[in-house]
Amino acid sequence: MKNYVAFAILLELHKHETPVSATELASKFEMTPRSIYRYLEELESAGIPTFSFSGRGGGIGIEKNFAIEALFLSDYDKTLLNRAINTLPADTRAYLKKKLCM
Repeated sequence: MKNYVAFAILLELHKHETPVSATELASKFEMTPRSIYRYLEELESAGIPTFSFSGRGGGIGIEKNFAIEALFLSDYDKTLLNRAINTLPADTRAYLKKKLCM
């Protein structure tokens, strides 16, 4: 379950053009901002290029050039990815499936 949450946070960050506050993410995923930062640490340790800015206009984001290449995923990875995506709202799900060519 933990990996699904980290991946859902990754997908949420990927769909936003501008940084998102930890409070906003925490509200969306029904957890504390501190938990969001823990998941971000996991994403960073996995090589995902995240960034954060504090203060007004700040937030958490993912590097614009970062792309998830579905071609490099195993069938098992694609199955897990599909399960994680299917738990998201319909508009987000459609956007991500189009983005990932799934």
